[in-house]
Amino acid sequence: MSTRDATETPADQDPSVLDRLAQHRTGLAAISFAESTVVPIPLETIVAPLMVGHPKHAVTIAIAIWLGCLAGALVFYGFGAWLAEPVVRPALSMLGLEDNFTNMIDRLGTEGLFWTVFLVSFSPAPMQIVTLGAGAAKANVLSFLVAIALSRGLRYFGLAILAQIIGPRITELGVPKRILIPGMILLLAVIWGIMQLV
Repeated sequence: MSTRDATETPADQDPSVLDRLAQHRTGLAAISFAESTVVPIPLETIVAPLMVGHPKHAVTIAIAIWLGCLAGALVFYGFGAWLAEPVVRPALSMLGLEDNFTNMIDRLGTEGLFWTVFLVSFSPAPMQIVTLGAGAAKANVLSFLVAIALSRGLRYFGLAILAQIIGPRITELGVPKRILIPGMILLLAVIWGIMQLV
């Protein structure tokens, strides 16, 4: 038996779903794509614990979710640009969000494309309305993408750097990853849920 085999725990030999997810870039990009399109839950509730639990993978996790977010934002921009009247407005009307959509289009015109998209995308608020609105307003797609890339880049890569700093320190506490990562996800999900209620 090798030294590596002798020191591995059963959890290391049979990684959990979350451990595999931390190393699965396509899966992370797909989750980020979903978060930037149809799932209005902040991605950080999943990726922050993954980054803290796997600090060596934090930057590659950030790259995967950043690319997935850009792809999702571009798809929703396209929906807004080409399907605003026949699909987007009726769907948002059914969800009670048509006024938000109209207000966002007005805001993009009065407050400026770049800063509106940047600030909404940087905040924890869902960005679907701004991506659809930018498309419906036929806003400059390059400025739109730059705003999304910078704002989400600051969020994701900033989180990765923070995880690289605090991740090893949390690991020193000796909490197994199979408990640490799901526990952090649950805690962040509860905090997000409380924030939605207040």
